[in-house]
Amino acid sequence: MRLLLPSTALALTLAIPGLAEASPFSVQLTPGDVHQLTHAPQLQSWFAEPPPPDAEAGADASADPEAGAADAAGEAGESAEGVEGPSEAPADDPVGGDPVDIEGEDEDDEFEEQTGPVKKGDFNANAIGVSGGIHLIPSYFLNKALASYANSVCRNEVGNWGEENGLVKVDGCNFYVNGGYTRRISRAFDISVNLGYLNITPPDALWIDNGEWDRDSCTVNEGPGSSCDLTAADYTEIDLRMFTVEVNFIGRGTLYRNEDVEIQLGGGGGVGIGVLVGDGISRTPLGGPEVGPDCNTLSDTADFRKCTPRYYDDPGTDQDGDGNASDISRQDVDDNGGMAPGGLISTGTTFASCSRDKCRGGDLDAFGSRQTGGTWPVYPLINVLGSFRIIVKDTFGINIEGGIKDGFFFGGGIQYFFGGGGKDKPAA
Repeated sequence: MRLLLPSTALALTLAIPGLAEASPFSVQLTPGDVHQLTHAPQLQSWFAEPPPPDAEAGADASADPEAGAADAAGEAGESAEGVEGPSEAPADDPVGGDPVDIEGEDEDDEFEEQTGPVKKGDFNANAIGVSGGIHLIPSYFLNKALASYANSVCRNEVGNWGEENGLVKVDGCNFYVNGGYTRRISRAFDISVNLGYLNITPPDALWIDNGEWDRDSCTVNEGPGSSCDLTAADYTEIDLRMFTVEVNFIGRGTLYRNEDVEIQLGGGGGVGIGVLVGDGISRTPLGGPEVGPDCNTLSDTADFRKCTPRYYDDPGTDQDGDGNASDISRQDVDDNGGMAPGGLISTGTTFASCSRDKCRGGDLDAFGSRQTGGTWPVYPLINVLGSFRIIVKDTFGINIEGGIKDGFFFGGGIQYFFGGGGKDKPAA
């Protein structure tokens, strides 16, 4: 019987690995895995040597070496069963989990920390931005209706054309600023919604209709009833400051694109409204006959110290609000120390207090003939524009734009793109 024990042990030694490998519950271990397992603190405690056996057990073991070998084989089998234990570890045990998945998640987290969130889509389809520029009302259009007028054209001189076409005064610049959101429907088409501020404030001036002054034939003032009547001018103030809301639809073609930059050119249009926040338009008659000995030529109207608004009894206006168009005479106002239908004139006479470029508003109100009608609380905006845009790294955009917005405009802006979501059309 003892002779069979070595043969049986040898057979088991050869057969057990094959059975273990064929088992559906087997775990494939490389030499490195075995090294890690055998050096784990828990497994080291499993494989720790038992306390020294007592003398009697030691004697028995030395007396029967074959039984000792059998006992050692049994202990090795139990240890092998202990090694299989980690394959059934709980899901949150990193030894029993899927090492490939855990390693992939760590790599993704590390990649996001280094490069930022991964963009969803082919390009960023959302943008916020600001823009601004100058706004011009062409003097050519005003010239068709007026013999004398002023404009803001971003320069200090009227120029030769202005002198020949009734532009007697220029000052300042009209401008606009916008801020808004843009949605890129595709790389070639945008829809933008903007909130903004539009400033149209040309300098005060004496505006004269073409029918009251013929630029081709008139040289000096000939008074009421003639075609060369400077006294028919109106002291005109324009304050068309407004908040704006616009929706624009813009198409652009791509001139060049790579991973770092996208260059586009295109145009479009849109509509909107402007809510008036300024004082609107007001007009005060210059004062009928006898407006002053120095107000003789069209160029004199550029200086309010020469052509100065003066109170007079306007036969078509109820200046004191009593329901009667007949009001106090000019002579009576002079005699009363400047007490006019609308209040006291600061000069104590019938003339308003004026500098070269501005007259005192309180004096004009005292005349009682200042007209403020004809101003709308809301103005329509119609936009037609061209646009050149550069987008860097699908994140930062620079725009240059120009076109028509109740006048001509030219300006630029910047945009920040974010959010992904844009999809390129598949190649045909």
